[in-house]
Amino acid sequence: AAFFPSAPLSPRLAVLGLLRGAAGHGALVAPTPRNAVDRALPVDQRTPADATWRCANASADERCDTGQAAYWYSQGCAIGCPSCDSINGRKQEDLCGSGMVSTNDAARSVNLNATPGSDLDIYKHNPWRSPGDAPIVDVCGLAGGTPWPQNVSEWGNFVTTPYATHGDAGTTLGPLGWNATWQRGDEAEVAWQVVANHGGGYSYRLCAADGALDDDCFRSGALNFSATRTHTLRWSDGETAEAPATLAVDRRGAEWYRNPIPPRCLGAACAPDNVCKPCAEIPDPDDCTSCDNTPDPSFPPPCDEGDDAGRCSGNMDSRTNVVTVVDRVVVPATLAAGAYVLQWRWDCEATAQVWTNCADVRLE
Repeated sequence: AAFFPSAPLSPRLAVLGLLRGAAGHGALVAPTPRNAVDRALPVDQRTPADATWRCANASADERCDTGQAAYWYSQGCAIGCPSCDSINGRKQEDLCGSGMVSTNDAARSVNLNATPGSDLDIYKHNPWRSPGDAPIVDVCGLAGGTPWPQNVSEWGNFVTTPYATHGDAGTTLGPLGWNATWQRGDEAEVAWQVVANHGGGYSYRLCAADGALDDDCFRSGALNFSATRTHTLRWSDGETAEAPATLAVDRRGAEWYRNPIPPRCLGAACAPDNVCKPCAEIPDPDDCTSCDNTPDPSFPPPCDEGDDAGRCSGNMDSRTNVVTVVDRVVVPATLAAGAYVLQWRWDCEATAQVWTNCADVRLE
């Protein structure tokens, strides 16, 4: 499969660039996650006025509306640290002084021209650089990304509903009342959508619903992807395209895929002539997001964007034709039949953030 060159900056892409100060936001689309608990409310009661999320159905029997699922995450989470500080998303440093070095240089998604480990490799402490080794506050995400009730920076503007408020833990959300049904020993379709893009990669994991939902359980239930090693990109206008997948294997042997949608405009004041600088040369001590802070994609887009720059790159603003990333995972034949919780985990690379959603699955 071929990659395609980027096109000049389009008006749509210029609008998407307005999201450049936002944290990387994304959501599980299929199966519908518990985090979409507020999806039945009128849009103006459960999303900011400028953020009416849409997505592309993963299959005909899945409901698409994911409510505020894109707002459940953890931040201030650096590799090797025992916990997240819930504050620093863009500081680009070893937040706890763990000294852990990157284990994932081959499947980087941003700043690809920097030599791994160098001063210009400013994103080397962020979650995707050692998949699964950054801590998280809650395995199913935090509403608004931080544990206190106030809305915060980094786009943590969660709208309070009768179901959740800022700071609530995703593990307190119950099942939605219906499950996806998967066959053991077969493959199952899963899908997610990026909203504000900060690269990185993701995995899918299962944990028995009648046990403790914690990181150890989900790690032990990591699912492999289909041997085809391809994604299906599915747009909300109904079009689809196949794209090659980039596999990463973590220190425990679990499979992850690199986010196939290349980011653009990773920081503030995005401009074509921005250059990558070491953090020591950046005056803002809380935001060292200088590399790949241009309108150009961080790697070649996985579809032919033609005159529609941003069709499969950058941020996926819901007011445009958004794309969903569809994959197939292998359901182990060795698992017992019954109820499980599926975790989708997205480890960002350009920020110290991890997105997690949880959905209910029944194995037969």
